[in-house]
Amino acid sequence: MAAAPVLPLAGSASSAGIETLRLSDASRAAWTVAAERLVYPDYHDLAAWTAFRESATALAERFVPKEMREALQAFFAPTGDPAIVLENLPVDPSLPPIPESGMRPVGKTAVSEVAITGILCQWGELLSFTNEKDGSPIHEVVPVPGREILQSNAGRVKFGFHSDNAFLPSWFKQQGILLYGLLNEKTATSVVTAEQILQAAPAELASLLAQPIFRHACPASFSLGDARALSAPCPILWRDERGLMRVSAASSTIIPVTPEAELALELFRSLLDELVPAKVVVRPGTALLFKDDRVLHGRDAFQGPRWLQRAYFTDSLDLLRDVTASDWRAFSFDARVLRSGRERA
Repeated sequence: MAAAPVLPLAGSASSAGIETLRLSDASRAAWTVAAERLVYPDYHDLAAWTAFRESATALAERFVPKEMREALQAFFAPTGDPAIVLENLPVDPSLPPIPESGMRPVGKTAVSEVAITGILCQWGELLSFTNEKDGSPIHEVVPVPGREILQSNAGRVKFGFHSDNAFLPSWFKQQGILLYGLLNEKTATSVVTAEQILQAAPAELASLLAQPIFRHACPASFSLGDARALSAPCPILWRDERGLMRVSAASSTIIPVTPEAELALELFRSLLDELVPAKVVVRPGTALLFKDDRVLHGRDAFQGPRWLQRAYFTDSLDLLRDVTASDWRAFSFDARVLRSGRERA
C-alpha cells in the first residue's frame, strides 16, 4: 500500500526557523495499527532488542513517505540543519497513567517506541548509558515526585539552556536528541543555535568561549557514585573543521577553570537570557529532533500533566563498543568507562 504524501509546512509560530513536516492522517493510522502488533522487548536481551529494532525500522521505511524521508536524510547528514520537527506521528491509542517513577510503565503498548526507533535507526543508532534510567534506549521525561525542583528531565521548574551529557568526551556522547510527545498541551521546548549565539556574542566573549577553560559536571539523572564527576577542560562555543559552529554547555553545572572563564561564563549566561529562541510545543504525535552539539535546548516551567519520551542518537556505535569491549549489538554503555577513555579522539 502506498503511503499518503507528507505535508510540508512553513515554519510556524511554535517552531519558527525549524523545518516542520506533517504526516498524513492515513499514514499515521496505518503505521499505528502495524506498530500495535509489535511488543516492546526486555532491552537487556540484545537479541530481542535487535529484532525489535529491525521490525520498527522496516515499518518506518514502509510508512514514512518520500518527502519526509528526504528531509530526514538531509537532517542526519553531517552538515544538515541543526533541528527538524515532525508532526502527526503515531501515538498509543490508550496510554497508562503518567509513570511517577520516571520509568516506562509495564502496561504501555509499543506504538511510540516503534516510531522513535524506526525513525532514528534508518540513518543512525540509538545510544544510552547504563548509569542513566537503567540503560533504557528510550527515556520517559515526566515530573517525578520529590524531584520537581531539579533542573533535570524529572523537574517542573524552568530548565535553562543546556546540552545533555556535556561531561562526556564529545566522541563518546550522543550527536543528537529526539523528543517525542505523548501528553503535553502547552509546555514549550526552547532551542537556540550555536550560530545564533555566535552572532550575538561580542568578539572577545566568543574568543574566550572557544578556549578549553570550562568543565562540565555530571547531570542529576546519572548515577556514577561521584557527584563531582567533571569533564576535561573544554570550550563552550567553537567552529569545527567543516566550518560549522558547535556548542556544548551543561547549563548551571559549568565550572570555570580560570578567572577569565568565570567572567566569560557570567556573560554567556546573560547573553542566553537575551536571545529569542525557537519554541516547539512537543504535543502528542510531535517529534523534535536536534543536533545536541549545534543547539542548546531548555524548557519552560510547567504545571499539570506532561509526558515526553527522549532518545539519544549517533551515527555509529563502533567506537563505544570497541572501548567498552561490548557485544556488537550493544547500545548502552558505562559512562564511567567512557570518561576514563577521554583520550580517544
